[in-house]
Amino acid sequence: MIAKKDIRNLADIVGEDYFSSEMFMTSLYSHDIAALPGIVNDVLNPNAEAVAQPTTTEVVSNLLKYCKQHNLPIVPRGHGTSGYGGALPARGGVVVEMTRLNEVHHIDKSNMTVEVGSGIIWGKLIEELEDEGLTVAAYPSSAPSSTVGGWVAAGGSGIGSTKYGGIAEQVVDLEVVLPDGEVIRTKDTSEEHFKIETKGHFFRGDDSFFTDLSDNAVYDTDSTQLFVGSNGALGIITKVVLKIIPLRHIKPTTSSFRSQNLMVGALQDILEATRPFYLHFITDKFYDMLKEVNQAPPTMGGFIISCAFEGTDDEIETEIEKLKHIVSRYSGSVESKEVSEHEWSERFYPMRIKRLGPSLAPSEVYVPLENLDGYLNHMNKHFRNENFALEGAITDRGEVAVLTWFPDDERRRISFLMGWYRSLDVINLGLKHGGRAYSIGMWNAAHSRSFYGKENYAKMSDLKRKTDKKGYLNSHKVFAGPLVLSTRLNVLIMLIAGIVAPIVIWLAGIIVPSIIQAYVPWIFVNDPTSFLIWFIVGLFAGFAVSEFANLLPISVVLSIGTPFLRLGRRIFH
Repeated sequence: MIAKKDIRNLADIVGEDYFSSEMFMTSLYSHDIAALPGIVNDVLNPNAEAVAQPTTTEVVSNLLKYCKQHNLPIVPRGHGTSGYGGALPARGGVVVEMTRLNEVHHIDKSNMTVEVGSGIIWGKLIEELEDEGLTVAAYPSSAPSSTVGGWVAAGGSGIGSTKYGGIAEQVVDLEVVLPDGEVIRTKDTSEEHFKIETKGHFFRGDDSFFTDLSDNAVYDTDSTQLFVGSNGALGIITKVVLKIIPLRHIKPTTSSFRSQNLMVGALQDILEATRPFYLHFITDKFYDMLKEVNQAPPTMGGFIISCAFEGTDDEIETEIEKLKHIVSRYSGSVESKEVSEHEWSERFYPMRIKRLGPSLAPSEVYVPLENLDGYLNHMNKHFRNENFALEGAITDRGEVAVLTWFPDDERRRISFLMGWYRSLDVINLGLKHGGRAYSIGMWNAAHSRSFYGKENYAKMSDLKRKTDKKGYLNSHKVFAGPLVLSTRLNVLIMLIAGIVAPIVIWLAGIIVPSIIQAYVPWIFVNDPTSFLIWFIVGLFAGFAVSEFANLLPISVVLSIGTPFLRLGRRIFH
């Protein structure tokens, strides 16, 4: 709990107009876009205790200095459009909402870069650049609502990534406030700046997640990439310098196919023969769901490829002719201009099938394009009893960001809980086909080392040890932390144990009285006093169980719980 004195001091640092500890505010910032099962909220209790909306980098620095000194948990947040738990306040504390740092500071046309506040919305940035005849090279599908800093912190690919790469390839420099309040520019700060000689544990968690660097590790003079995709666990991003490109004409085209293997073959040849700005597909199940909600234009086939080319009219027409030959070779159909423009206009709205739920449980994974057909077949077999939809976007690395949607109903608490295993299984299936997690956040922390690479992960671990030994900044993200059971759940476990203990002893006295009389006659429950004694013993046992649970990393709990959730889903679904 944050003390009242700390609340007053934090309000003074941020400004009373930009700080609140009122429940109506804290509840708004205690979740992200993903719907969590009720019991998960009970277990993790991700409830913010205060919300700060800093307006300058200096305010962010002062805020972090104070919170580190008083060990108050901090969680940076954009607009919460990611669903991987990266913005969840796992230990309560202060949510630092960054959207007031939303200015375009400088457009550098000579170096083709733009410097912006991390809280600016992608849509707003794109509009301002287009007024100058410029644009960004890639942007997320959530561009109308997500922040620049949010995508940088979460990492990933988006629209334009087929040609220009993901967000990591777009970032030139960052202004970051480290957990100790130091403000750095990553382009001018070597990775070696964060090197430490003395290794050791810095906060309670799964120690196997912390890796020591090898003696021959290579340090980059630019530390920018350490912070891209770090989910705010290493520092709070306040400014971002991005690459920009001239605004050019973009023309979309849509093709349809009768089968999955034909579509996948066409995707591979399109990527090899042309250079699309955007290359995206949906499967027949996704198309059928779109038809159910009247969002699917009529097409010849149910497997759809949406492609967009960028350049002069002549360059685009040359690329489209190549695409037409490929589509014909795979017995596909090039759809009309109206269908193509419809699909292009809908690129920002992947959740338009949500009304079938009324909830959606998403999961995303990267899979190599050459393994896509096998992965899709495996998904169809593994989830044959589930209703789900698949879409994917191809990156410049030849990977496919495959997004799976499971329509569900969070109001059906037990069934929705049991279905949570699906998101974890999607990633595990992707790994079996040579893939990797799309993003880390809190739920995928078990994959951190393989996601970042052993050496980069070790450098991130050094940085965390050096600047945030107690893990107060965005705890449980990237570096897996233990469960922090809610007070309500701890008390419930103790009460259940207190009630169960005397009942079990009483039943044992009825079922096997001779054994108990012969060996442990003193444990009989035969009067109020003995019941009370065993109730107290049960309370202590329950306390021990809850404390043990608080030592388990969330990643271990998820690994243990997934098979039980899978079994429960078959029973209750």
